[in-house]
Amino acid sequence: MSETVKTQPNVKSTQKVSVDARVLAQVERWIAMIREFNREQIKT
Repeated sequence: MSETVKTQPNVKSTQKVSVDARVLAQVERWIAMIREFNREQIKT
């Protein structure tokens, strides 16, 4: 009896990684904006 193993990537897993990367990128942008705002507050 032979068994066939599917080697296709898990689509949901791949999509989750993509979403996680986008969320992380957005958070990094927010942190950069907050740091810039704080620098401007210190100057003023």
